Parts: sequence; structure tokens; C-alpha cells
Amino acid sequence: MNRTFLFLLIILGSCSKKAAPMKDNIVSEEKPVQEMENIQTDEDTASVPFSRSLKKNTFTFTLKGLERPNGSIDFKSITILDKKKIHQKIIVDTIYVLNEHEVIFNIDNDANFDGYNDLEVINWAGNYASSSSFWLYNQKSRKYDHYKPLDTIQNIKIDSKRKEIISDYHIGPSNTYSKTYQWEKGKLLIMSAHIVEEGDEINIYRKNGKIIVE
Repeated sequence: MNRTFLFLLIILGSCSKKAAPMKDNIVSEEKPVQEMENIQTDEDTASVPFSRSLKKNTFTFTLKGLERPNGSIDFKSITILDKKKIHQKIIVDTIYVLNEHEVIFNIDNDANFDGYNDLEVINWAGNYASSSSFWLYNQKSRKYDHYKPLDTIQNIKIDSKRKEIISDYHIGPSNTYSKTYQWEKGKLLIMSAHIVEEGDEINIYRKNGKIIVE
């Protein structure tokens, strides 16, 4: 009887115990690594380098830029070498032309008539006119200095005999402009202009240092 009672106690005790909760068999899945998106950079891999060089005495002048697939050219710099050593570097990264035929890069003109040739690079080209930027040769530094007042003179012509700079251009079929400039004490001054706009004719000339408009 004692054995039977003990046996019953063991059974009841085992039944009264709460079953230990089973641990969920959770498989920790690693999240897939997100692939890097193709981010477009500023670098234009479709463009090709553009370069044009001129030589004079021991100097080499190289205009560099990028030619885009549509043919337009963005200028970046002008490098001047003296016997293969860098003499001067000029940044021109705000200038572009629509095609190679519009490129003007010249070292044969003396724009200020001081006996030294200057550096010319186109800065704008339209259907009937264009303008250039000039870097004038500085005798003291033996380098080239940008003379900004020349930038806006359209269809510039340098008359070395008369020592004048001439500008002739038209806007539309009827508006015409003819201007002449001369240097005085290192500054370029307008000396005369003949302008026809919308049928009105204007003549401008300089007399005794003053501008006269008729």
C-alpha cells in the first residue's frame, strides 16, 4: 500500500509541473545587402580632349578643352611653355564654341601696338559676329595679362598701319554698327562710331577728350 501511494504521488507530481515552454526555433535570416545604385557623376566620359598648339621662337602655346558628342568645345586652359618648361597657365573655363570651325586661337597680332604680339582666343560666336579675349604681352613680367575691355568688341580688326582697332557688324537686316578705337596711355578709347538703328542714324566722335553725339 505504501508503495502504491508513493507511486501515485510521483505521477501526480509529474503531472502538476508546468511544461517548460519550448523555445521557438527562429532562424535569423540576414537581410540581403542593398546593392549600390549607379550614381551619375559629374565626369563626362563621352567627351574627348581637345587641343590646339601654336609655336613661336622658344614658346609653345596650347589651348586645351573638351569636345562633346554634339561637336561643341568647352575651353579649359591655355598653357604656355618656354623650352618645355611651364612659363604661364591661363584658365579659360567659361568659354565654349559650337564647333571646331569657330575656334580662334592666335598669337600673331599686336593688339595694343607696342611691338609685341598678343594672345587672342575667341569668347563668343554668333551668326554674323564674334568677339575675342586678348591677353596682352607684359614686357616687365614676360607674361600675358588679360585686357577685359577688348572682350565685347565684335568682329574686331587690328589696323597696324593706322594703329586703330575697327569693329563692323550688324544686328538684323537694317541695324549696322561701325566703330573705331585707339590706345591712349595704356587704355583703349572709342574714337568714333556710325550707328544706324531702326532707320535712325547716329554719329559719335571724340574731340578734345570729349564724346560728341550728332
